[in-house]
Amino acid sequence: MHVTIPQQELAPAVAWAAKQLPAKPLNPVLAGMRLHAADGRLQLSVWDGTTAAHADVNADTAGPGTVIAPGQMLQHIVGALRKGEVTFTDASGELEISTPGAHFALSALDDRDYPVLPSMPDATGSVDGAEFAAAFKRVKTAMDPKADGAFAGMGGIRLRIDAGVLSLTATDRYRIATATLPWTSDQPVTAMGVFPGKTLADNAAAIDGRLHLTLPADGTGTAALSGARRQVSTMLIDPTLFPHKVDQLAITKSGRIVGDAGDFAEAVRAAMAVTEPGKPVWINASPDRVTLRAGRDARSVIEVDAQYEGDHDEFEAAFNSVYLLDGLAPLGGVVHLELSTPKTPALIHDPGDDTYRYVVVPIRDPHKSA
Repeated sequence: MHVTIPQQELAPAVAWAAKQLPAKPLNPVLAGMRLHAADGRLQLSVWDGTTAAHADVNADTAGPGTVIAPGQMLQHIVGALRKGEVTFTDASGELEISTPGAHFALSALDDRDYPVLPSMPDATGSVDGAEFAAAFKRVKTAMDPKADGAFAGMGGIRLRIDAGVLSLTATDRYRIATATLPWTSDQPVTAMGVFPGKTLADNAAAIDGRLHLTLPADGTGTAALSGARRQVSTMLIDPTLFPHKVDQLAITKSGRIVGDAGDFAEAVRAAMAVTEPGKPVWINASPDRVTLRAGRDARSVIEVDAQYEGDHDEFEAAFNSVYLLDGLAPLGGVVHLELSTPKTPALIHDPGDDTYRYVVVPIRDPHKSA
């Protein structure tokens, strides 16, 4: 192998691929990054046993070839290099990295031990990459990254395609966040899959332009994200482990608070100055005023510039303060907080935008949590 490539184009590709490397590989060779040079292109590939990632970069491939280099070390070296031409040469079991004024040599891993990477499945359809990244950002806080075993589905994001719409849904049992965006395909498609949360976190914003997505009809097996230069395929989480009640939950509305998302979030933060994040904040609403209160030994009462209308002369419920802030964060301008009872879920949404919904469960015994 003899490849020359600009550092400013190489470094982002190596850094992205290195993100996909396993933290504790079962086989030492999986800590390696596969470099394959041919036909004016350098492809960087990694595989952790469930997720495969590929990044393509244009290069001067004077000598084609393949080498397996220690992935993290390669990232450290390439990231530290000055801008300019970088040359990779495979020589006598080493990968030599050269730039004007600097030279490095890494012991290459045995490519005979490296597994055959899975091929990328055909795309089901596509979405706008920037819109997909924004949708993921809206819902990711409702995911439980520590979920495992029978609750593993809550450690992922469910993607579902139906009627020309792609929806992303996350839940940790205490809130449900859903974002939708337009879906494009050559023919009508109904499909779904629960993506591992880390896979989406590492890649949702990594693909520019059109993002091509592969999802199976029944939610089992392999799914993939791909763009012009980057591709990721992964094993999906068992769809039966994702809570199906998220689709059956109906919000019965007996009252509504209308206000500005930013003002509401500012009031929540102010109320929480007397206690810790995650502690309860009480929302008290009446036709005359809306207030937030928090704390036990030290207490706060914050009036919110908002209006309440509903079936009750007064309504009060307690919510986890962080959950409220997470639900408000993706919104701007006028928001509605749809209320039912102090013990049943509430809905936060923008009345002029049906692409985002956030359902949050009140704290059933807030005085114990305070």
